[in-house]
Amino acid sequence: MPVTMLNKRRVPSSPPPAQDGGKEIDFPKGPQDTVSALRWSPVDHHLAASSWDGSVYIYDARNATKTDDIKPVTAIHIGCPVLDCDFGKDGTLAAAAAADNKVHLLDMASGQRIELASHSKPVRSVRFIEAPFASSPLVASGSWDKTIRCWDPRQPRPVATIELPERVWAMDASAKFLAAATANNELQLIDLGRRGAFRVSRAIEPPWEHQITSLSLARDGSRWAAGCIGGRAAVQACDDRTTSFAHLSFKCHREPDPIHNNNNSSSKNGARVNVYAVNDVAFCPAGSNLLATAGSDGTYSLWNVSARCRVRAYPKAEGPITAASFRSDGKAIACAVGYDWAQGYLGNRPGAVCKVMLRMLEDGLTT
Repeated sequence: MPVTMLNKRRVPSSPPPAQDGGKEIDFPKGPQDTVSALRWSPVDHHLAASSWDGSVYIYDARNATKTDDIKPVTAIHIGCPVLDCDFGKDGTLAAAAAADNKVHLLDMASGQRIELASHSKPVRSVRFIEAPFASSPLVASGSWDKTIRCWDPRQPRPVATIELPERVWAMDASAKFLAAATANNELQLIDLGRRGAFRVSRAIEPPWEHQITSLSLARDGSRWAAGCIGGRAAVQACDDRTTSFAHLSFKCHREPDPIHNNNNSSSKNGARVNVYAVNDVAFCPAGSNLLATAGSDGTYSLWNVSARCRVRAYPKAEGPITAASFRSDGKAIACAVGYDWAQGYLGNRPGAVCKVMLRMLEDGLTT
């Protein structure tokens, strides 16, 4: 497979980003352990939150202005860590990727549960996909067994298996593309629009040596974004023939080190900074210019990738931000706060904050 190296174009110096004065709304108490992923339904205001406590919590956040406005809808109780979740295009099915090597599906209307079981190791990621040559929407599951399996929920066996060079660390799908970040620090891009598409069409090396942690595709399939443990994010066009968008790589989720002796730091111009993992990246569904990054430093920010600048920086939370997701209309973003194990077991304090919060976004950010 060909390997493409990104151009190391970085975000230029820019004025400080605007601080948004809006308030965050906490969701009702739900997850009892760190939230691994957040996903909004494409057609309504339902939000799914998968958790290491063994469940997926689904909420209705329609017209939410305070916590009491957000209503729990249902939960998928699995009994082992849930590492990812997703909704089908019409919102009728919810999916969970679990450490029991299975994908669990829930029919939102009937409550019927379906298990898709064929992986030999935990399922790290799950996405609903649409392939032009398939008669119905499919479910793609990426696993630590070094495969992506594609499923028709009406059939007991996968319709296709994609062999990968390493374990799946993150995965996303949009338009005709399916992408997976693997443990050998490559992005595996699958073009679902091509005949015989259940294979990797291109492998891409990120512009860093650090492990990829997170991955997002723009809704129109034009771009992908990735974050890594080294406090960097990158954006690139999915089609390597595209010349209208220059590759972008930039530093984020860093702060000055006041004590100058943190082992997880880097030096620049004599000043030391603490560097934090980018735990999640998310494109806004309303446009491919607005990207959110969420980090172990407890902050999340919004970036205009075409203007190559940060447009919003939000206040620091009580703990790391482990997941972020834009609402389907692009007018709100949900984030999860919880311990991300970046400091090992010594950093896991009793009573650590574990919650999901919602922030409404002002108009004009997606332009």
